[in-house]
Amino acid sequence: MAEPIRGEIVAIGTEMLLGDLIDTNSAFIAQQLKAIGVNMYFKHTVGDNLDRIAMVIATAHARSQVVITTGGLGPTVDDLTREAVAKAMGVELEFRQDLYDYIDAYFKRRGFKMSENNRKQAFVPKGAAVIENPRGTAPCFYCQDAKGIILVSPGVPTEMRYIIGERAIPILREKFPLTDVIRTRVLKSCGLGESRVDEMISDLFRESINPSIGVLAHPGQVDVRITARAASVEEAEKMIDGLEAEVRERLGAAIYGVGEVTLEAAVAKLLAEKGRTLALVETNTGGAILQRLSAWPERVKFLKRGVVVLHVGELARMFRLPLDKEPAGEDFAEALAVRVREESGADLGLAVFGPNPPENIEPEKSRAAIVVGDTHIALSTGSRILRHQGNFGGDERFVQSRVPVFAMDLVRRALLSLG
Repeated sequence: MAEPIRGEIVAIGTEMLLGDLIDTNSAFIAQQLKAIGVNMYFKHTVGDNLDRIAMVIATAHARSQVVITTGGLGPTVDDLTREAVAKAMGVELEFRQDLYDYIDAYFKRRGFKMSENNRKQAFVPKGAAVIENPRGTAPCFYCQDAKGIILVSPGVPTEMRYIIGERAIPILREKFPLTDVIRTRVLKSCGLGESRVDEMISDLFRESINPSIGVLAHPGQVDVRITARAASVEEAEKMIDGLEAEVRERLGAAIYGVGEVTLEAAVAKLLAEKGRTLALVETNTGGAILQRLSAWPERVKFLKRGVVVLHVGELARMFRLPLDKEPAGEDFAEALAVRVREESGADLGLAVFGPNPPENIEPEKSRAAIVVGDTHIALSTGSRILRHQGNFGGDERFVQSRVPVFAMDLVRRALLSLG
């Protein structure tokens, strides 16, 4: 296998550095580079300062053969990418009449007159190769020397995607021996914490170099990412298959899907495939489970009833349950699960019963109110009761993002055991 080509991305713009704008361009560029086998080492975000942009580009160029920038090619005074690349390469900017004519024609075709500041966009570092940009007014370019290539793309996403996908990738394929591919597969799991997943597959982390494993935690869920580098897509996929089989053997039913699939999508698919129906009642989740499952068209077939009630007294009245005193959470959740299943005629009855935020919270502090106490999740299948209990802590948003995962996972595991 050839020595990997190293790549770095430089996203330019103070608005991204300060968090006013989310940088989605770097993600797209990284995906494109991964597809052709470029090893991504660093991604940078730098504000609109000439010296700092030039420093970042020069540093990246010194250690990686491929450097791609995005942003800073407009006509305004804070668009400094051209100057920064020239400084990093140790050359001057040069005016290109052909680029000026191209920009002028671009405006005329759209019925506008070019402003004088657009003349700035006709300058490129001396010796740069120009990449025409039919989607906008900013011509792009690349500079190449013995270290590698610096390729400059626009910041406007529609323009950037065209330049990278249609122009930059073919250029990189021509300039470098990109014979390898990099493939990634993400296994989605739930019901296990990040530390538990690490404990179960930590030896695979240590022993696996190619393919390699990475873990990313979400509320109640953990993604296991497997990445392989090979001479072909088929070979990379085969390498991933082998390691995936080992991970699945360790994590078992905790894995609910692959790729972009969501837990609610997996549950909806199982309900539809097995021809089972579900009824549910929620309290402190505020209808989050119902909302997530209702996003799927199959809901008209599998969702028999959905009830959201916050107060214990109303729950007892609605489902005709005795309430002489504050009910025991586990028993009350089980009774709710059985009653909602029986009354709706569903195959499965799910109940989530847990504490709400403290009363008399000032409006401006309500979002930060900590929810204290155990949440009880019960699932009635008709022949048995499945349970999960936990003090999920945090505020309402945390509870409403985390509890539904455990509740839907309870349904998923029950469906897997049903014929």
